Order: sequence, then C-alpha cells, then structure tokens
Amino acid sequence: MRLMVFMNVKKQRRRKSSSSRHPAEVEAADRKIKNYLLRLHLSLWHPISTAPTNHDLELKVLDRASSIILPFPCRRTTAGEWINADLETSIDIRPTKCVHGKRQKRVSYCLTPEATFLIKTSSGGAIHE
Repeated sequence: MRLMVFMNVKKQRRRKSSSSRHPAEVEAADRKIKNYLLRLHLSLWHPISTAPTNHDLELKVLDRASSIILPFPCRRTTAGEWINADLETSIDIRPTKCVHGKRQKRVSYCLTPEATFLIKTSSGGAIHE
C-alpha cells in the first residue's frame, strides 16, 4: 500500500512540473506554430482571384490541356495587367493559380558571369545581384 501511495505522489509531481511552463515558453512555441502554419498556407496554390497587386508571384497557366508553372516571377499591376517581375515588361497571359509570397530565383539565361557583368555595366545601370 505504501508503495502505491509513493508512486501516485511521484506521478502528481511529474504532472505539476510539466504543466507549469513559463508563459514566455508557451508564447514562443505558439509563435513558432503560427509561423509554420502561415508558411504552409503561403506555399499552397490559390485561385488567381486572390492574387494581390504589386507583389511578385509564382503563376500557373494553362497550356492546352495541362497547366505549367512560369519560370519567372510575375506581378499584377494596379491596372490589372501582368508583367514579368524580373524584366518589368508586359506579358499576355491568363493565369489560373498563384503562390503568394514565394519568390523564384532569377534565371541567368545561361550567360557566364563575365557576360552578365558586361551586359549590366554596358546598360549604364547599377549592378545588383
């Protein structure tokens, strides 16, 4: 009988110590969970009707019977037209889905670093990588 009472006391102590966490620890864990869920939500494909304006997006467009992902980031202007975000040029597309907040890597178009440097400096603009 004494052994059972001793075991119950040990279980109660364990419960108290694990359930009495510091509020800062709970807030930090809660923040991590919310950030994870937000990243998960932003990584999913959404209908194009939810696409924000003036933000870089990854787009899916229909190509005959299948859908393809464009290899460059796009942006919808306030006028409702789509532009290539890297080149700042207008494109005629009808996207079906988008991924919010995801920025694709810039494509170097198979140029060597030296050629890219020469193109950037000959255009007279600032060099940005």
